[in-house]
Amino acid sequence: MLSPLTHDDPAGLAGFRLLARLGHGGMGTVYLARTAGGRTVALKTMHPSIATDPASRTRFRLETDAARVIGGHHGAVVVDADPLAPTPWLATEYVLGPPLDEAVEMCGPLPEVSVRALGAALAGALAQLHASDVVHRDLKPSNVMVTAYGPKIIDFGIARAFGDDHLTRTGSAAGTPAFMSPEQAVGQEHTPMGDVFALAGVLLYAATGHGPFGTGQPADLLYRVRHAEPDLSGLPQALVPILGPCLAKDPARRPTTHDLAGQLHSGQGHFADHLHDALLADIARRASEVWQHQPQRLPVPSDHATAETVPAATAPGMSRRKLIAISGGALLATTGIGAGVWASTTERKSRTSNSTGSGEPPEAVWRRSIATASPSDLGRPLVVGDKLIVTTESGVSAIQVSSGQSLWSTNPVLSSWDVATDGTKLYAMDYSLSPKEGLRITEIDLADGALMDPAVTEKAYNGKLVGNQLLCVSGDVAWLLTARVRKEDTDESSGVGPERGWLIASFSLSTGKRRTELILDETVPQDYPWVTGVRAIGSRLILFFRTESGGVDVLVCDTRTGTGVWRAPLDLNADDAARSPIAVDGEHLYTSSDAVRARRLTDGKEAWKYQEADATGYGPPTVKDGVVYAAGARGLVAISADTGALLWREKNPESSGHELKVAPTVGDRYVYKHSAAGLRAIDLRTHETGWLHPEPLDRYTALITEGLLIGVGEGPMVALPLEPSPSPSPSPSSSDHASS
Repeated sequence: MLSPLTHDDPAGLAGFRLLARLGHGGMGTVYLARTAGGRTVALKTMHPSIATDPASRTRFRLETDAARVIGGHHGAVVVDADPLAPTPWLATEYVLGPPLDEAVEMCGPLPEVSVRALGAALAGALAQLHASDVVHRDLKPSNVMVTAYGPKIIDFGIARAFGDDHLTRTGSAAGTPAFMSPEQAVGQEHTPMGDVFALAGVLLYAATGHGPFGTGQPADLLYRVRHAEPDLSGLPQALVPILGPCLAKDPARRPTTHDLAGQLHSGQGHFADHLHDALLADIARRASEVWQHQPQRLPVPSDHATAETVPAATAPGMSRRKLIAISGGALLATTGIGAGVWASTTERKSRTSNSTGSGEPPEAVWRRSIATASPSDLGRPLVVGDKLIVTTESGVSAIQVSSGQSLWSTNPVLSSWDVATDGTKLYAMDYSLSPKEGLRITEIDLADGALMDPAVTEKAYNGKLVGNQLLCVSGDVAWLLTARVRKEDTDESSGVGPERGWLIASFSLSTGKRRTELILDETVPQDYPWVTGVRAIGSRLILFFRTESGGVDVLVCDTRTGTGVWRAPLDLNADDAARSPIAVDGEHLYTSSDAVRARRLTDGKEAWKYQEADATGYGPPTVKDGVVYAAGARGLVAISADTGALLWREKNPESSGHELKVAPTVGDRYVYKHSAAGLRAIDLRTHETGWLHPEPLDRYTALITEGLLIGVGEGPMVALPLEPSPSPSPSPSSSDHASS
């Protein structure tokens, strides 16, 4: 629940504006806070009085690392953190839902179907944590948040790696006695089987309202944990043979998280469908409360030296768009539409609203909602075989192209800029907790999103660096932005400074061996990602680098040797350039600003420039079959890739509107242009608008795959059928150019 700020709480911290208190304890305070861009977070801080203790700081850093490992699907997304600050802090997403203990207090014990769904999801969360060699060690109802999309595990304050006992004295117990494993109760090693024991206790509490060993003084509870049989009274009979073995005193007799998940639930259906209406209503209330909350500050106590009330800031108003974005399906749950899901629903063959173009848009094959962030933060969608890979703030999701069905969602990597594909396989740069672990490139299993065995493991490179990027995969070769491990690198350092010695390296995925290395002697901008675009074509690798000023430099390398061929500044904005793929063919690199330009790949010299007399600017171009397409202030233009001559211009462009930050997409019959009015199809034969799909799908360039055009917007994702190719028609003549 939200509590007012106290008189001595700061107004802000690390660029976050504080709105309320969420909790306060011996280690520090957790605030409800908001970024300058309007994102709401939970900001956890450490008391200055214990920030001088090296062991406390180490625990705080490990908590940050563990929260990053579990990711946003099963935990709260880590927005930012600084465990090395004078007052260490950790900012995560504000989870919309109550802790499990509050949910049970409010609604009573959960029905069996809810407990099964909850248990399967939590088992999956622990499995992901354990796969990174981390154990939670303090799983309890108050550390499980219930959201419409599924439970999230929080508070990794005493989580640590297997076998790492340097923070726990021999014979001491760390954790919560009521949900502690027997081995943990006597200070022994807490393995993943200890988390399974705690999970069973959490699920028993969810189903019955009581823990496995009752209540009382810590010493009494620790004795019962070690010697007494668990109290399973009130547990549905069908769950007794599932949870009972999890509470065995001998860790070897307990099932694995994988076995437990399979026994509890199939993973099909909507998580929200298994929750009480009262619980769903509480989730929706919290979603509304967080945006309507008016910051308050308690007055200075009357006996304080300075009894003056600090004025509270006024909270911004809550728009419907913001509320839906922050709460997702939680608000929908109260209307009975169905909230967050495990397998997202789709609406088949739904008809779009009437077009304002010259024809009706085709009926959507499927549509679904998805909460995406800026492509400068989360990258562009990827097509891998028959799957669309989309990254959101909750992780990496796979969607079946033909049906729109959500296949899986996971967050085994820190950013979508760490994911790349060769078109048939999906690869990721696997995040490590220590520089000593080295750098790993791993294939992602397209069946379930799990990380497979590393294809590349290189100890010479630092896999912990926050600036690392998996740039692209071309054939058997993976290209990376990374840096070597230095002697001074520690588990606490993230190493983003210019002295690091960043480099472009390539590795063979079949052998795991390094092929090339190109050192980059320059300062790394603070904004991530540093490389905002990359394409490998023939013997050339083209990279767009963000500059300190927010602009873009292009670097062209030889793919055979990894050496730089040429580098030049481009008149582009880095965030805008991140929205669209690089336009390149075997001869030229094509860019747009005040004019559309072609640079030779061999030496970077300008081959041609196209600019209309009254042009104010052009959006990013697309090249296909020897024609360059770009949207300008006078509409879409088609230009010869060889000569830069105008081939044709869009007819009647005044009524179509223009979006100059997203590149057009070219099909067999239409060029698809983005505008504030929607996705517009320009007929390649008539050069007029064929139809307009009215949804504002201007967040990303549309994708063409599997006979569908898939538009990904800020909220909606729509798949439209591609119409048959038109009959061959004569090439446009010079008179066509003049009349266009």
